[in-house]
Amino acid sequence: MIEDHYLIDQLKQKQLKTLDQVYLTYKEEFFLFARSLSFPEEDISDLYHETIISFYENIQNGKLNNLTSTLKTYLFAIGKFKMYKAMESNKARISNDLIIHADEEVRTFEVDIDIEKQQVLKSAFTELGIKCKKVLELYYYEGLTLDEIQDYLGYSSKDVLKSQKSRCLRQLKEFVAKKYE
Repeated sequence: MIEDHYLIDQLKQKQLKTLDQVYLTYKEEFFLFARSLSFPEEDISDLYHETIISFYENIQNGKLNNLTSTLKTYLFAIGKFKMYKAMESNKARISNDLIIHADEEVRTFEVDIDIEKQQVLKSAFTELGIKCKKVLELYYYEGLTLDEIQDYLGYSSKDVLKSQKSRCLRQLKEFVAKKYE
């Protein structure tokens, strides 16, 4: 951490060789991190460049004066935020349709459901509250882990998030069941 503070001080003095050092030190790990979140391979390099630029700009414009985490954690948080923003805008461009990946909890929604059932599911999904929609989209559509969703949405604990996800899924199933009555 002391070295991280030293690097920040060097960057405040516009030592670009230090920025090159930071860039090269974390590049490989960042690429692995982005791949683990299923970020498109062809966009990872651009994402990393944007992350490094934002990091440097935060130092230069005084947003980052004192690190409260490691430099790596700070960089990866910037990158993760940028990934989520890119995925959100990409998702909005591609489609407004909801896709839920099947797993143990949602076996009732099989991959080969017909168009009518898809419409019922979409309709039921629109009845959910904003928080429920976001939790279910991040978990089933984006494939994020509960830990990642907790960080992204700012839940106080993983257990609170699990309960929320469970309630939302139960509510969605109830809405679907009502549509079939």
